[in-house]
Amino acid sequence: MYSKRFAQPPVGSLRWEPPAPFTSDSLFDATTLPPACVQQFAFTNQTLDQTLFNDPPPPEDEDCLFLNVWAPAPLTGPLKPVVIWIFGGGFSFGTGSLPIYDGMSFAKNQDIVVVTSNYRTNVFGFPQSPDIPAQHNNLGFLDQELVFTWVQQNIAQFGGDKDQVTLMGQSAGSDAVALAILRHKSLADAPFRAGIMLSDVPLTTSTALNFSSFNAFALAVGCAQPLGSAARLQCLRAVPAAAIRSYTNGPTGGSSGFVVDNVTVFGNALQRIRDHQLAPVPILLGSMQEDGTFFSYGLTDLQAFLDSNRVAASLILSAPVVRLLYPGLSDPEIIAAVVRDIGFRCFGRTHMCGAGFPTSSGTRAVFPDTQVFPGAGAWHSSEVRILFGTYNTSTATAAEAILSASLQTAFANFVKNPAASPAQDWAAYDPGLLGIPVEPTLAAIAYNGNVDPDNFVQAEQQSNFVSHPGLFGAEEQLTRSTVWKDGPCAVWDLALD
Repeated sequence: MYSKRFAQPPVGSLRWEPPAPFTSDSLFDATTLPPACVQQFAFTNQTLDQTLFNDPPPPEDEDCLFLNVWAPAPLTGPLKPVVIWIFGGGFSFGTGSLPIYDGMSFAKNQDIVVVTSNYRTNVFGFPQSPDIPAQHNNLGFLDQELVFTWVQQNIAQFGGDKDQVTLMGQSAGSDAVALAILRHKSLADAPFRAGIMLSDVPLTTSTALNFSSFNAFALAVGCAQPLGSAARLQCLRAVPAAAIRSYTNGPTGGSSGFVVDNVTVFGNALQRIRDHQLAPVPILLGSMQEDGTFFSYGLTDLQAFLDSNRVAASLILSAPVVRLLYPGLSDPEIIAAVVRDIGFRCFGRTHMCGAGFPTSSGTRAVFPDTQVFPGAGAWHSSEVRILFGTYNTSTATAAEAILSASLQTAFANFVKNPAASPAQDWAAYDPGLLGIPVEPTLAAIAYNGNVDPDNFVQAEQQSNFVSHPGLFGAEEQLTRSTVWKDGPCAVWDLALD
């Protein structure tokens, strides 16, 4: 493993500035994992978030723009395919240095180069601030782009092939991969040749800017100068990072996220897909069977959920109607299923598959030692440890270890040759036209406890988001129908069971 600084420290006058490339002739200890960027854990969910996604807690520092490279020895010989991992965390927390993202197993077992990196999150990376130029409000994505550039310029020194780079991300990291594909308009422009997206593809974005959270933050840390002024920005840059973290992790910490800047994020994503204004790269697109349980944990009132959820903003849905769409499930199970279908399946599949380029999707693995909260099932991000081979070897079953090897091999096969089937019985997915039955070409992984390399993929006919049209308004149904006519889509469903 090699840890490298890829940007100048984004501190002091460089806070809320685009990342500046780092170059130096000085010696640097590249054998120690770097600190995480300053993190934010939502006050109402801190205990669960930190237990699942921040254990053990890594050191944090505003000086955090480092990347890590895992490369099989020797570094000489034919150049190897490269995968760049982008972590999740809702653009609020996360780091490429977490033990669960250790790339040693993946790199060593599959003879590929694995790169993980940090990018600025929460108010440091996605401030939604009127005090800086609009095109600088998605600093986390600019950090990621600089990582891509670093890989193009330097990965050969670690035995990697800059022409065989695949982006891979989960949750917010999956969002980042999708948005990178959308902002690079051609193969010549893209610093990657394929993308893997696990659990999330957000292609619906608002063009409205909301500065309320940032303005409240500025007042809370003692910067009451006029908004948008150089004086307020100067004041905010002088506030210690620890004080900012204390506020953002408190009960009134606010939220932040990416905005439409027409540089890293575009507001007309669906039209860009229809017009093929994106990098035409092969895609693996997947979700977990119980992707919604983490986000719906503790929710039991279905009608209250529908009333408060954005789905109900455009649809007047009653609990009895939705229950008909999910027969046999309890209300808490229905809430989790709705979160999964709306948040992690329907929009991503229909939109990205509409690009007309080779695509793929996936869902499910439930082992005793992965059940970290009641009713977890194959929960959001539970596949990451299995994929990276960083699961708990002291508690894992033999089946878990076998599935890890099977999954690693399939993903590595895609990284090595994204134009070919990743595994036995993994066919290209074609949803056909809306309402017309298709052959069972959805690759469901380990749905029936099958984990061996020659049988862990089970061909199934996609059903979830087509069988629940009542969850979508007329406009979205029209969108799905129109997009699907654009061309075939290969989708794998990661069914870790």
